Amino acid sequence: MIYQGKTGFNWFTGIVEDRNDPMFLNRVRVRIHGSHTHDKQMIATPDLPWSEVMMPTTSPSLSGLGTTTHGLLEGSTVMGFYRDYLEMQDPVVIGSFIGTPQPFYRVDEKVDDQGTRTFTNIPRTTEDGYNDPRLGSESSYKGTPDGAGPKHIKRTYGLTLALDKSPKNQGGDEAINYPRELYLGTSDVNVLARNYDDKTYPVINLVDGEGKQESSEESSGSLLDTVIDAGKSLLGLDSGSSGTPIRHINPKYPFNHVHETESGHVLELDDTPDFERIHLYHRTGTRVEIDKDGSYVEKVVKDKYSVVLGDDTVTISGNVTVNITGDADISVGGETNITSTGDISMIAPKIKLNG
Repeated sequence: MIYQGKTGFNWFTGIVEDRNDPMFLNRVRVRIHGSHTHDKQMIATPDLPWSEVMMPTTSPSLSGLGTTTHGLLEGSTVMGFYRDYLEMQDPVVIGSFIGTPQPFYRVDEKVDDQGTRTFTNIPRTTEDGYNDPRLGSESSYKGTPDGAGPKHIKRTYGLTLALDKSPKNQGGDEAINYPRELYLGTSDVNVLARNYDDKTYPVINLVDGEGKQESSEESSGSLLDTVIDAGKSLLGLDSGSSGTPIRHINPKYPFNHVHETESGHVLELDDTPDFERIHLYHRTGTRVEIDKDGSYVEKVVKDKYSVVLGDDTVTISGNVTVNITGDADISVGGETNITSTGDISMIAPKIKLNG
């Protein structure tokens, strides 16, 4: 019997084409370089073997504990090994690569006697392998290689995941194929993790993935402020002599650690010296941010609810300002006590007190 590690490893690289494992085992289908052709008439995506995904040791992968699922997408470039060595039917994925995606995908074709390599450029379409194969809906696969399949395989049509069942693009109404057009010809590293001066913090990835601006807090071409700056400027705080809010962001590569999901949720853990901050962003624009000096600001674009089943104590060392544009109702089930060491002022057209 052949044992991996003792007799060597049979490594591979490839492209993920399906991640919707019907057995919920965190597996992916990978089109492997050198083993699978890009021609889907010969090997369609549903004919690819399922590959297990090795998780980090920080995830126990047991009894629902740890991190699930993995973060791989259709179009991810991965590396792994064959657990069955030369049989090459039991692939295991151990990691993914960051690259510079192009409008086409380059595949090794042959190497001549002089060692010159010639390539085949595969267009970025769902019709060719080594690409994100998802179509608009399950019925769209009917009549395609991914839908019809060889006669010896008993399946009708449709991959297990289509665009209409995939997360929608941030700010958009439809899911998209990967790689995103925004990243073609540039690094796969998130744009928020790259170098920006203190005057430009991109809205890209924080609104719709295409650089469109939010309506009230941003100026043309850049995110004017983080939510912290916007909140302080609205209160007239932390501004320079010209009234311009002092900026609190200046992310520099490789210090800003960014995690973005498909639909546009973003977590930033920014370790940029003198600009350390934490930023949690929901795709709708609701945000929470902790500034470099420990200031905490949140912005909620719709309703907000807070439920405390025990006691709630609020201690404020400074002043408090509450601005309400609508009505305000306070309901107390027990006694109400108000103590002030200074004057109490109430200004209203009419004041009603009912005993």
